[in-house]
Amino acid sequence: MLDSNAQEAPRKVYAKFEEVLFEFIDPLVVLLKRGQSYYIGSAMPEEEDGSFQFLVVSVTPKFLKRYFREENDLRFLFIAAKSRRFFTMDQNQIGKVKAKLVPIEGEVKEEWLPDPQFFASSHTASYLPEHSISFETETLHIDGNWEMEDFGSFSRKLRDLYAFEDSLKKILDSNVHSKTKEKIRGAFTGKPFQGGSSYVNFFSDLVAAQPREDRFDLKKIEYASPGKILLSGKGDIFDSIEAKVENFVANQRSLHDKYLEFHKYMSDAGLLDIRAVRLQPNADQAQKIENYSRGLLISLKMDLYANVYELSERNLVNTAKITLALYRRLRAAAVYFAQGRVKYGE
Repeated sequence: MLDSNAQEAPRKVYAKFEEVLFEFIDPLVVLLKRGQSYYIGSAMPEEEDGSFQFLVVSVTPKFLKRYFREENDLRFLFIAAKSRRFFTMDQNQIGKVKAKLVPIEGEVKEEWLPDPQFFASSHTASYLPEHSISFETETLHIDGNWEMEDFGSFSRKLRDLYAFEDSLKKILDSNVHSKTKEKIRGAFTGKPFQGGSSYVNFFSDLVAAQPREDRFDLKKIEYASPGKILLSGKGDIFDSIEAKVENFVANQRSLHDKYLEFHKYMSDAGLLDIRAVRLQPNADQAQKIENYSRGLLISLKMDLYANVYELSERNLVNTAKITLALYRRLRAAAVYFAQGRVKYGE
């Protein structure tokens, strides 16, 4: 039996019926909505008379989006999604304009839960929540002491990570204009990688390559204790950055050790200064640089070595410099979360 993760719930909830997501003779998985909240119902085992109820779980837009992108199965929403609440719904509520959901008191039985590995691709309906839900705003909750320059520094680090993620997606997208792709490629082979100069230009060039309507934007700051930062951009990229930040905070000591070892190797070999533009790593150095770059990227949850290597015109030193720069940008953003001054909204 599983803990229902119960919070104080209303006596009953009336939710608008959205769609039968999966049916086989009878509806088995349904979607409902109330305001900005969503609910997914999964049919429970039949009673002796053939009737059945639905086990219904509340789902935040963020987790609903992830489910429809098949980043998790249906069962995950019932056993692990944040801020979930459980209800039952009678079979006769299907198709009503507003369905009655009755909150569950106590625990949820294992046999009520949907089976593992049921994904959105199994739906018999073509409903896509992206058409009706706005995922373009990311809410970050802030607390503690902030100076004005902190807001600027923090948002720039997130902007840089956002531009990097979006750029790699654009390179692989056949619908993106060739001029945009050329700007992105130019950032990977430009001045920051011709010597020991600043990496700021690399990220600035990636930002400049983004069409204005696609760019990350700091929409609003509510400075209080607690307060909020509202960001606008693409939801899938925000999700990807969130996963990387959480991984960094959880593994910051081991990541720092890997970075220092890699940086020391590159520095001792003279590959981080102005001479690097003319140096060609020997076979042993080349293998070590590849191993260091690939390993650090994987540890950062950026398994993108092949993509970065190709965009860098198969230049191992440039690939290494980008990898080190990504670590520093992610560290600079993650430190605010590690300090407890920022946390993601649910």
